[in-house]
Amino acid sequence: MLSSHSWSYGGRLRGESTVNLGLINALALLFNRQRVKLRVALLTLDIILNLLGSGYPRFMPSDEEYAVIARDTEEALMKDYDVDKYVTLDITREGHERTYVITVSASPSLMAELMIMCHHDCEYYVDERIITARNNANAYFQLVARTLSILGRVFNIGVPRVLLVHNPTIYGKVLIINENEVIALSIWDLLRITDIVSRGGDLTVNDISDIIDTVVHEFLHYLLDSQCLITSTFMEMTKRIPSVVDYGIIHELIAWTLAPRVSSYVAECIRYGYASGASTDNRLVIQYPPIKRRHLLTARKIIDELLGRLDGSCE
Repeated sequence: MLSSHSWSYGGRLRGESTVNLGLINALALLFNRQRVKLRVALLTLDIILNLLGSGYPRFMPSDEEYAVIARDTEEALMKDYDVDKYVTLDITREGHERTYVITVSASPSLMAELMIMCHHDCEYYVDERIITARNNANAYFQLVARTLSILGRVFNIGVPRVLLVHNPTIYGKVLIINENEVIALSIWDLLRITDIVSRGGDLTVNDISDIIDTVVHEFLHYLLDSQCLITSTFMEMTKRIPSVVDYGIIHELIAWTLAPRVSSYVAECIRYGYASGASTDNRLVIQYPPIKRRHLLTARKIIDELLGRLDGSCE
């Protein structure tokens, strides 16, 4: 098995993980296939999360934070993810030895593969993409930290906590933990950018912009919430409080429109130490129902205000 694939040794499984694998058999797959695949997917995602984040404790969740992100991932797998389609499990047995090959995909073009070999103990091996992502993790986390530092100064706001999570349905999101908003960056965002970082040489502005796009997008959501920009602007323009639907639509209008421009701005700061400033064009990226005129007016006003803060300075 080892010779037929580019596997790298990851480590040894312990405790409950080994017991759970031992319970998987042909009968369990026959009658509870989806539940077995869900359990295997969660085990695989845990392993990859710990492997990629082990050298970066600043970005790893505490026990209390892990309980929140684990629940978020499990809910996403059950509600928004096709476990039958995106999780594969192959089991071979030779005497007392068992080998599990597990593939978990975030999309048809982005997947991670794990092999677990069990005899008395269970050891796991990971595919080349995971090893490459682990090697690129330092560059990724440095760019994330640098990006948030610049954004905090440009928008005059405290930088939120950032956590590495393993939800395969997202690249990033804002999570509420202990009544505080944190930016959750998925391991799949790190896996996504491995090809860019692995090219070698100096990263271009476009490269940096692609790498930091997710953290910028989620920072904009955090900024909108922290400074109550949507509620105050919506009330100013419509004389009423926005509904949950209004709030959500305006949030996405602003984040999707601004993220590419802010990412390019920050990328110039990182690459050159200064930026050329942002375009004042406030055309919205998303244009589809149920967007109403009140959403457009509110979003454009906030976009204009935020673009005005991108004046070329990085400090």
